[in-house]
Amino acid sequence: MGTEQITAARREPLAATEAVRVLLVAGGGDGRVLGAALRGEGWCVVSAGAEFVAVAREFRPDVVVLHGLPADLRGRLARLEEVVPEVPVLFVSGDAARAVARVRALVESAGERAPLLVVGDLAMDEEAREVTRGGVPVRLTATEFELLRYLMRNPRRVLSKAQILERVWGAGAGARGNLVELYISYLRRKIDVGAGSGVPVIHTRRGAGYVLKAADPGADARQGPPPLVSGG
Repeated sequence: MGTEQITAARREPLAATEAVRVLLVAGGGDGRVLGAALRGEGWCVVSAGAEFVAVAREFRPDVVVLHGLPADLRGRLARLEEVVPEVPVLFVSGDAARAVARVRALVESAGERAPLLVVGDLAMDEEAREVTRGGVPVRLTATEFELLRYLMRNPRRVLSKAQILERVWGAGAGARGNLVELYISYLRRKIDVGAGSGVPVIHTRRGAGYVLKAADPGADARQGPPPLVSGG
C-alpha cells in the first residue's frame, strides 16, 4: 500500500449518542444471522458482497465486519483502507455473539482517554490516533494503527503470528499468517523508512514472530497499559 491516501468523506469517531454504522461483508445463511444480531443492537447495518469497497465509500461506516474472505482479499482490503483509512476492520467467524461483543467494545470505548505510548523515538497518541517517529508524523490506516498499538503495548516481547492475528484481526482470521507479514511490511515502510529514521524498530525473530524495540536500547515504553498478550 502506498503512502498516498484517497480522499473520502469521513464520519466522526464512534459515539454512543448515535446509531453505529456497520458494513457487513458476508454471504449465505450465516451472514443473515450475523446481520440480524448486529441490527438487534440498534445499529445501522448494511450488507455487501464483492462490491464492499464501493459501498464503504458511500455508506461511510464506523466499522467493517468481514465474515469470510473475498477471493482477492489482499487487493480489496488494501483498497478499502485507502477509501476509509480510519475505520476498524474486524474479521469474524460464524460466532455472531462474538462479533457483536467486539463491535460493542468499540462503541463502549469511544470517548475514553487513552494514554500516550512511547517506545524510544516512536510515539502514539491513542485518543487522537496519531503516530510520530522522531517528531515526524506517520500516517497509518486503521489496521496498521491497531497492529502498531499491539506491538507498542508489548515492547521487547516476541509476538507470534497467531497472537497478532487473534489480537488485530480476530479468531476468524484463522491461519492467514501472510496478513501479518503484509502489514508488518507496510509498517516498516512507513516507520523505518518513510519517517526518515532509517533505524528499524520492528524486528523479525525467525520461526517465532515479531518484536518492537526502541532504536535507543535504554528507552522502553514509558507509559501505557500492561502487556496485552493473547494466547496462541
